[in-house]
Amino acid sequence: MSIQQSAVSGQRSAVSGQHSAVSGQRSAFSGQRSAVSIQRSAVSIQRSAVS
Repeated sequence: MSIQQSAVSGQRSAVSGQHSAVSGQRSAFSGQRSAVSIQRSAVSIQRSAVS
């Protein structure tokens, strides 16, 4: 019984690890989006300076 319980807890920890990996990817995507918006604002500032 104890062996089966440890196997189940191992699977649960593996699933939680996958969830944390997914949340990590989501935060990375949001970071890329904010970087793109910063680049766009920088381009608009350069255009206004040129004009």
